[in-house]
Amino acid sequence: MKPIWVAVAALLLAAIPGVSPGKEVQTLDELVQLYDASSCQECHQEVHAQWEQSLHAKPLIGPIGRTLATFQGYVNSRDTELKKSREVAPGTREFLKPCIECHLPQMMDASEAVAEEIAQAIVDGDEKVLNKLQITCIVCHNRNAILRKFRDGNPQPNVIYGPAFVGKHGDKKFTTAAKSEMLRDTIFCAQCHQGPNVQHYDEPMWCTSTFDSHQQFYVPMGGTQSCQDCHMSKEGGHRFPPNYQDKAQTSKRLSEWIDLNLNTIGYRMKPNAKEFIPMVVINSEVVSRIGHRFPDGCPSPNRVTLDIKVTTKDGKELYQETKTYMPQHRLGYDDNTMVYAANRKLTLIRDTSLQPFVPKKETIEVKLPEGVQDAVVEAVLTFRQLPGVPEAEFPIHKVTREVSLKR
Repeated sequence: MKPIWVAVAALLLAAIPGVSPGKEVQTLDELVQLYDASSCQECHQEVHAQWEQSLHAKPLIGPIGRTLATFQGYVNSRDTELKKSREVAPGTREFLKPCIECHLPQMMDASEAVAEEIAQAIVDGDEKVLNKLQITCIVCHNRNAILRKFRDGNPQPNVIYGPAFVGKHGDKKFTTAAKSEMLRDTIFCAQCHQGPNVQHYDEPMWCTSTFDSHQQFYVPMGGTQSCQDCHMSKEGGHRFPPNYQDKAQTSKRLSEWIDLNLNTIGYRMKPNAKEFIPMVVINSEVVSRIGHRFPDGCPSPNRVTLDIKVTTKDGKELYQETKTYMPQHRLGYDDNTMVYAANRKLTLIRDTSLQPFVPKKETIEVKLPEGVQDAVVEAVLTFRQLPGVPEAEFPIHKVTREVSLKR
């Protein structure tokens, strides 16, 4: 028999709107209502407006539908390459767990029937349903607000947690505000921006590894800023930029945090006593000050490209080459094969991505045709989140140098 205080506590908690202790959410509408944060905008209009522009507001769809496409591939693979999953994890909720724990953690509070409904909406591309499923204020400021539960306990159902304010909170449901220092810490963001990364799941995956990169590379190289310092300060706020749906803003941020230096020289090389070879030598240097490897993420066609082109003054192309900077993964059971998609890629096979403070230097020698004494060198640095899709390609820098052998 349970102690009387347990029964009383359960009754009190049940009296709080939207809270059902120990019970799974039984309908999709109930799940949406439980984490609905529309009341937050009554007092926090600016913050709410920022959040609406963020990708946290559309975690199952993502920029230009990329996240949705990845989800669809994963769900559909259950009847092909992942068909054994029905033996290991018969339930849809358990099958979706590696992705949902970050993209919609509240689904883990829902019933199997709700999980199946969400999976069907993913397969159908039903944005009317998927747009209701969001990483709301309540996910970050209540459900996921406490990391060290052995010492701090579980989040309380009527409490909203923040980095500073403590006291009464003017909301009918979340009546109290409490302090959680962890909301200022990089580890708070790492709950999701680290990904499953191979371990802990029946089907190993490799997703974003920004936290590992920040802790093991950025900090040892002298970096001191947290995720919040870079992604929530100044114009960022609760937009958490970059938002890859905002091309101008993304290009602006990348141009501020990634440098492109270009030096050129034109000369006549003399390999022997009789011969002169007219040449252009190009030295480029790309340096990132971003607090983690860039690019990163899942399913990782993401890349930064440096396109070098040499032309005559009248525009005739003499040379073209592209350097690619990205983490490159392989299948865990097929060596030396580069792959995309979190549920296919495991270990890194090669990593040419931009690491914090480490210059990527290229030296290119271009022989000029006979009679050509002037040339134009153009270097273009671009972030291609989805190569070949114009709205998912973001210009960073363009540098042009004129070279002459006449001088």
